[in-house]
Amino acid sequence: MKKTLVAIVALVVAMAFTGCNREKSKAESMVKDFLKENLVENDFKVMDFSRLDSTTFVSDSMAHMMRMKMANNPLFKPEMNYQKGHKTRKLYFIRVKYRIEKDTILQTFYFDDELSRVVSFKEG
Repeated sequence: MKKTLVAIVALVVAMAFTGCNREKSKAESMVKDFLKENLVENDFKVMDFSRLDSTTFVSDSMAHMMRMKMANNPLFKPEMNYQKGHKTRKLYFIRVKYRIEKDTILQTFYFDDELSRVVSFKEG
């Protein structure tokens, strides 16, 4: 009986870990695609991603402010392409560290609650 319970708990933990890894991989892929599409210099190298997390503390107005601020960043094309979608209270986020030539850049990317699009991003 004890062995069965331990096996069930191990299986549940393994399944949860696999789901988290799948979501993190999806977020990483979206960040890379966003960078490829929107950076002026397309020759970048991703060095590291943080863990994927969520927040309810970023409002629509804060996301809009991030977009406006990053629109003036010379590393990015003036008209960045954000996919349209519904507003969400909960956002996922991941930090990425990448290099362009000799510069190391650290940014935080925010995604909608379905992990289907980049909502905004910021320095740091």
